[in-house]
Amino acid sequence: MNETVRLSPPNSLIFIMDHASGVLPDDITVGLVAATPSCVAVGTLPEVDGETSITFTDSMDVIDASDLLFSGVISTPNHELSVCSASDERLLTISVLQPSTQIKVYANDRSEPDRIVILVK
Repeated sequence: MNETVRLSPPNSLIFIMDHASGVLPDDITVGLVAATPSCVAVGTLPEVDGETSITFTDSMDVIDASDLLFSGVISTPNHELSVCSASDERLLTISVLQPSTQIKVYANDRSEPDRIVILVK
């Protein structure tokens, strides 16, 4: 599975979550990543500077030499995992088998990434 979208996310921010049940982090202003048990917020390349490529994958072959930003399990009770924009638009959605999903988030830059890869296990 490799699903990719390229865009300039509003507010230079994406949320990885089960869209129907994800709870956003309270503070997303400190660092590139913030998380709750059901959502991971990740900063992107500033939207005025260009597009960011965002990929869902289940293969390490797509990762290359990117930095690991997050590794953990998030709640997916509706068996869906989505990348959403700050305006609550689903940018990518995949089905998952379990009510909790292990993910790893990689990026090609620790402050303004233009490539983000989400490894789903």
